[in-house]
Formats: sequence, structure tokens, C-alpha cells
Amino acid sequence: MESGDKGVSNSAEQPPARALRVLIVDDDRDTLLTLGVLCRGEGMEVQMLRRGAAVPAAVAQFVPDVILLDIGLPDRSGFDVAEELSERYGEHGPLLIAVTAYASESEREMARESGFHHFIAKPYDPQTLMRRLTVLKPK
Repeated sequence: MESGDKGVSNSAEQPPARALRVLIVDDDRDTLLTLGVLCRGEGMEVQMLRRGAAVPAAVAQFVPDVILLDIGLPDRSGFDVAEELSERYGEHGPLLIAVTAYASESEREMARESGFHHFIAKPYDPQTLMRRLTVLKPK
């Protein structure tokens, strides 16, 4: 090292990246817990819900980057939730991914029309889903 060089790197230091925030909404406890463990294992911040009616408030408080949303919820359809979020936030809202057993072509079309960005049919490979999420960057 030359005198006066205090070991400062020439490259611009960047602040550490914020963890991807994922809101998981599914009425099936096992699915919810499995997805939560997988996402946390990849270093993501996770919030989990079992009811669709709680999603809008959770989005306002948690500010997720991604929502993994089941369509067949007991209290409110995932289609309705996605539509409300799309109307409220537009392109500035979280990425909406339907993770559901409702996988007919008409249901996939309804998901697109409701505002979902992606559609993953159950049963799915958890590692494939994680690979899709790990390439996403926080907003």
C-alpha cells in the first residue's frame, strides 16, 4: 500500500440490498408454512395470511414486492383481491402470482384479467417456484 492509502476500495460501495418481501396468502396451513419456510430459507422477508380480506391492509403495512396468492380462499376470491390491488396500485403494486389448484384455461384467463402477473398451478415444484422468486429484485 502506498502512504496515504487507507485500504479504500476504488469501486463504489453499495448499501446492502434489501431482502425481497413476500406476502403469502393461502387457506391451507401446510402450503402456507411450506412456502414460508422456503422463502425465509432464501433470505426473504415473509408475512403469511390465511384470509383474502386481510390482504389490502397487509399490503399497505408490509409493502410486499411479491404476493403469492391462492385463488380459492374461503372468505374472498383471490380474483377479487387481485382486482382490488391492481385498481388501487396499478403498475406500482406488488407482483401478483396466483398459486392455485384452479388451473383451467378459463381460470388462467380470469387470473390475467384480474391483474395477476404470473400463474402457478398446484401441485407445483417448490424449487422451481423458489428459482423464479430468487431472480426478482426488491422495488
